[in-house]
Order: sequence, then structure tokens, then C-alpha cells
Amino acid sequence: MKKERDLFSIGEVARALNITRRAILYYEEFGLIRPDVKDGATGNRYYTIDTFVKLRTIRILQNLGLSLSDVLGYFDGDFALAPLIRRLEAQRDELDRHIESLRERSGAEPPQVKLIRLLPQTVYRRVCAAATVAERTTLLRSTALEGMRLYGTDISHRMYLVESPIDKPDQVAFCVAIPPESRGEYVETLPAAPALSLYHHGAYEQLPAVVKQLLTSAREQGLTPAGTIRRIYLEGPPQHKDPAKFITQVLLPVLER
Repeated sequence: MKKERDLFSIGEVARALNITRRAILYYEEFGLIRPDVKDGATGNRYYTIDTFVKLRTIRILQNLGLSLSDVLGYFDGDFALAPLIRRLEAQRDELDRHIESLRERSGAEPPQVKLIRLLPQTVYRRVCAAATVAERTTLLRSTALEGMRLYGTDISHRMYLVESPIDKPDQVAFCVAIPPESRGEYVETLPAAPALSLYHHGAYEQLPAVVKQLLTSAREQGLTPAGTIRRIYLEGPPQHKDPAKFITQVLLPVLER
């Protein structure tokens, strides 16, 4: 019944996430997900890329020590993150990235511009012209479909990111995290680099103002932009219906001093 190429079978999802079909069915029974299409005759289940992202998030949260009840509360917005953050801080060296993500999710601290160092990352990367949020959403999802089918996913990095030249924001590189050993067409490794970072809580249409804030901060600190802006989508439509709850990390790579 797989009429649409933008749907995954339960087997494809299980292989990409390295989990069993039974685990996916259990997540359904628990109320965490539901099949986007179900064949009434055969019972075969099919899922969109958004449901795939939600399953990926469930696995990450389980790896951080959350129970399925906690995960359900996380998606419903009534889970207290502070106790989890305290537990993870005992393993700070290994889990800094996850702790930072959870702090941003909690909204306990106002967003601040920080100078960080980006680590190398292997991505499936396609460059296309895209002027609107709707166009970018469609192209990012299609890139994710291609990359995941070809190479699987790397849950040690954020799944989605886009990058564009500062002076040509409509020329967008759509990138999806894939395993570091991947080799093939459109596979690239983003190099390590210093960058100014700012987390944005809210709709994607507000991101241009965040870019201006980072450029102003670079001038004030005497830093030279490397020429691109990177946006890492931490939480969006797969996790939340309300755009006010979207979380995006906006990065301005800068030249080494």
C-alpha cells in the first residue's frame, strides 16, 4: 500500500534507528506515537519523517535516563527538567551537549550569545535555493528522507541543520546528521570552527533578527565572521504544535584569532 514515497515502513524505521519493530509498537501502545497511515487490509504501518524524528527523540531521551512516562510528560510540556540536569552533570564531560539541550528546553535562563567551538560532523548535504520557511521545511524533510534511507542516522549529533552565506540567505545547504563512516555522493564533513551561538525560542520567521544580533555581537567582540550562518533545529513541528515552543540554535562561524 506504500503509495507515497515520503512514508517509511515500520521495517525501514526500525533499521534506521537500530531498534525492533516490537519497540515501535510498544511506543504506539504507550501513546507516544501513532502510525500516520495504516493499511486496513494488512495492518501494515507507515510513518512520515516527522514521526521518525519523534521516535529518534524518544530514543535520545531514553538514553539520557528518562522513563517512557517521563518522555510522555516531556512531549506534553509538564516534565520538570531540573532533577534530570543535576543527574547528568555528574557525567559532564560525556554529556555536556545533552545538558545544554535540556537547559534550553526548560527555558530557565535567558538566551545569551556565547563563543563556542563547533566539532567536526559528517552530514548528507544538498544545496538548493529556498526563500520561504515553507520551501525550506519541504527541502529539509526531503533531504532527511534521502540521507536516512542511504546512510541511517547519527544520534550523537542534532539531526537537522541548514547553512547559508550571510550575503545570500536564499542559497541554503540542507544537512542531515549521518554516521561518520558514511561515504558517497553529497556526503561531507563539516570542519571544526569557533562560532558565536544563540538559542532562539519561537517561530522560524523570527530567525533573521537573531542573525542580526549575532552579527552585532561579532562586531562588538572584534570577531570576523567566516561568511555563513548555521541553524540547528533542536525542537520543532515533530515535537510541538505551538511555534512559540520551537528551539533553534543559530550559529555564526568566525575566523580563528
